Amino acid sequence: MAAAMISAAFSVVLKALGPVADPVLEAWAATKHLGPNMEALKMELLCVRAMLEPLTGREVHNPALEVLLQKLQDHAYDADDVLDELDYFRLQDQLDGSVEAVDEHPNGCAHNLVLNARHTAKAVAKMLCLPPCSSASASTGVGHQADGEASGRMHTHAFGSYNPFRTVSKCLPCSSLPPVRDDDDNNDPCHSGVRNTTLQREHASETPKLGFDRVNISTRMKDIAEQLQAMRLNVSQILTTLGSNWSTTPNIAKSRPLTTPDIIEEKLYGRDDVINTIIHDITKGKYVGKDLTVLPIIGPGGIGKTTLTQQIYRSQKVQEHFQVKIWTCVSINFNVNKLLEEIEQHTPKVDDEKTGSRVELIGHRLKHKRLLLILDDMWICRNEDDWKTLLLPFRTSQQKGNIIIVTTRYPALAQMANSVQPVQLEGVKRKEFEKLFLAYVFGDEQPRKEHICLLQTGEKIMDKLKGSPLAAKTVARLLRNNLDLDHWNRVLESKEWESRGEENEIMPALKLSYDYLPFHLQQCFVYCALFPQDYNFGRSELINFWIGLDILQSVDHRRKPEEIGAKNLQDLISHGFLKKDKTNNCYLIHDLLHDLALKVSSRECLAINQSDMRSTEIQPSTRHLSIIIDDADDNDGISSENFATELRKLKMRLNIQNLRTLMIFGKFGKGWLNTLYDFIRDANALRVLHLHDYSFHEESMPQLLLPTLVHLRYLRLRTYCTVWCIHTGPRELHVPRAISRCYHLRILDLETWDGSLVLPSDMSNLTKLFHFLTKYDEGHSCISNVGKLQFLQELKFFSVNKDNSGFELKQLGNLVELSELGIYSCEKIHTKEEATEANLSEKTVCTS
Repeated sequence: MAAAMISAAFSVVLKALGPVADPVLEAWAATKHLGPNMEALKMELLCVRAMLEPLTGREVHNPALEVLLQKLQDHAYDADDVLDELDYFRLQDQLDGSVEAVDEHPNGCAHNLVLNARHTAKAVAKMLCLPPCSSASASTGVGHQADGEASGRMHTHAFGSYNPFRTVSKCLPCSSLPPVRDDDDNNDPCHSGVRNTTLQREHASETPKLGFDRVNISTRMKDIAEQLQAMRLNVSQILTTLGSNWSTTPNIAKSRPLTTPDIIEEKLYGRDDVINTIIHDITKGKYVGKDLTVLPIIGPGGIGKTTLTQQIYRSQKVQEHFQVKIWTCVSINFNVNKLLEEIEQHTPKVDDEKTGSRVELIGHRLKHKRLLLILDDMWICRNEDDWKTLLLPFRTSQQKGNIIIVTTRYPALAQMANSVQPVQLEGVKRKEFEKLFLAYVFGDEQPRKEHICLLQTGEKIMDKLKGSPLAAKTVARLLRNNLDLDHWNRVLESKEWESRGEENEIMPALKLSYDYLPFHLQQCFVYCALFPQDYNFGRSELINFWIGLDILQSVDHRRKPEEIGAKNLQDLISHGFLKKDKTNNCYLIHDLLHDLALKVSSRECLAINQSDMRSTEIQPSTRHLSIIIDDADDNDGISSENFATELRKLKMRLNIQNLRTLMIFGKFGKGWLNTLYDFIRDANALRVLHLHDYSFHEESMPQLLLPTLVHLRYLRLRTYCTVWCIHTGPRELHVPRAISRCYHLRILDLETWDGSLVLPSDMSNLTKLFHFLTKYDEGHSCISNVGKLQFLQELKFFSVNKDNSGFELKQLGNLVELSELGIYSCEKIHTKEEATEANLSEKTVCTS
């Protein structure tokens, strides 16, 4: 955990530095008189980075230093928030047309207005009630601006004490130039194929903007820079005082006990079939006629791979069939020379031995003998040539039926070893697992009648262990010395076995695999714990979620986040943390690994189940929250009304303003909707908002809440029925029009949205959007001026010249990231020049 903490702090600092590395933002901030404070914050972040970078990967052994590093990370989060917010308002100005003016003339508004005379003339004409030339509605006017926003506008000095544009500029939005569109006011950008009603026209109108408070931003940047500096100096001074004694480089290999072929568990439960099958295959069955067979046995830590292999190794049939039997514990460090040396020591000598290399010597000794080699607890072999070198002496044997059994946590080893179909060891089936569990708790004695009440609690405990033999052994140690119902219930409710730290307990066994992961994979794994147990992850769903969390980073800036996410997903499968279900084409996490993810991320991640509300420990440092609502109330759970009450209490215990992720699973409605709104309204730092299955009145739609989420990257909305309006009866649920003000949004997932897909007219504001997922392809046809969405990767339905403007074929010209494109109404293309402007020939990876 300590090593991961340093890496986590370093990761947040790198993320915070992202916006200030952009010279465009620096130039824009200078025009807002924020340059000095931004530069000070940037320099302080660079100093923190320089201090932390040499420390990444090291474990902290000083509790007080851990606390200081955590505070340093918290200040880095604050820096990330304020700089990301600043970039939001830069984007808002860019969409209004002011950034271009800034690039040309940083002296002020007057120069910008002169250079952009046509743009300004349109805005002035509109305010003087001249004929309209824009589709922007009055909803973007000053009525939604704060009184003190003058500090957010660009100052003008070119005309001395009197500026002829001053009076007009005071009536414009907070940027120096107003938002002006060229399309006609009366055009509905999404009327094709949709009922053309007044309601939809109102819904499609533009959304009020947020006002820019320059003084607030400036003060926050100054304060954060000072806090970072003070904390950095404290940490640096302590590190200097402690010298080299404050940390170590973690050595996971030292944590691994060496295994032997000696049988520890005399009786195995639920493994007879797999043991008998393997013994038959290697002594009489399908492998006896082959020269050399590599048979992997794969499963997570604690599932019983070594114990099962010991039973196979010691069976009488195996002992009689193989002339040479060797057991070696490989562990984490795959050293081919050391392994060959150990194999040589256990290989019987022959009379006519010749001097030569170790490979030749082993091959000569085994030339006429059948071999069984056990490579137990093998982790990763990073060099395939080393693996081939290890196999060389066994390939020269003239004896058929040589077997190498490899036990490992990592499915990728089976592919690297070019093995036969691996044995995937799962949890023990329930009936046999119950026998195993009771044997660990009561020994050879059978439970007595007075133990019946204990067994009912034991059933619930077994449900949580998911067939893991090591988990059963760990829990049995907690239960067998105190056969008291209250004690057993405490163990059940607290999951006390997760906190036991001995090396032969279940959580330390699983955490070894986690510690072995590189930090970027640790991040991707732990956030999966925010989903419910046994959740079926879709490939794109998981990658998009990681994109929303902004954790897919690479030193190669040419790689797309989707490519990085796909690689991380495959690596997690290879390391055994995710498993692909080919039947349902989805991905799963073993329940115990899910528990591990929650444990190692407990400082920042919290998953609350409705039935566990009262027993859930809450950390004030929580930044990622998921709420899992039970399908129905039960005796162990709480009612919907009480659940809302508990959530209000939770909000008081959390630093809600620091919350970055809010995910809600399960059906919910009006009963606790106001509590949800309280969360969203106050959680201004949200990056990820996932609302799963909700239904409520049209009047209670969160239309005015989303604009405050200036950091939002990922929005997933799912409805499950038509809503009812108090006055008019059933109505379709509409997409919140405030979505168009979430300028940082990268993923908009409406794939399970059953409401109307009438979109705001200014959806093209989402210039950073990667994916717009809809149930029907036609949903893409409603985006006017889609050419502004330069990072969009799917446009499945583009209807040419659907309206007078905003749907010209040239809109496709700038969409260079498209991988999927559908073009309709091609008969409306009248000239060759129109087709040329789409630049279709340059979209080499695009399919349609």
